[in-house]
Amino acid sequence: MTDMVRAMNPMGSLTTEEAARGAARASAIGIVVGAIHQAVGGWYSTTPEAQESAARMVESLTGQAANPDQFAAQSQMGLYVTGAFVLLQLVLAVVQWRKPNVVLPILFLVLVIWGLGMAVLALVVPAMSGAQPMWLTTFTLVMMLIAAILHISGIRGASALTKFRDAPAG
Repeated sequence: MTDMVRAMNPMGSLTTEEAARGAARASAIGIVVGAIHQAVGGWYSTTPEAQESAARMVESLTGQAANPDQFAAQSQMGLYVTGAFVLLQLVLAVVQWRKPNVVLPILFLVLVIWGLGMAVLALVVPAMSGAQPMWLTTFTLVMMLIAAILHISGIRGASALTKFRDAPAG
């Protein structure tokens, strides 16, 4: 376990194939972190607080009263979609753990950077910051930073692992 933690360091040296494999597997942990983040966000969207916030936002943008039942139905459907994406992420995490590659860490790093950008935008744009509570924005920033570090380690590890596998035996 200590080797795995050492391998997750995005600045650590990867001198052995095992260290490279551990670093590549760090991305699988980053994918799980992202799935947890998405599950919390999906759960929050079904709370009455989130539905009231969405109704206030629609009222402020359109000037018309919003139908709360509509938001309840939409949030329930959103929860199903979120559940499907969380399940997909967990399956991809298992794939990355069992057969580390560089494609998944790059893909998820791009998604994490996008998520970080949206969280920062929620802090800057007043209309967006009213849509979710500060604890959720902070949670997003922390989880996405952790995931970004793990995906960077995963990219480094998968690249090193490929070099170790392609190196002539000798």
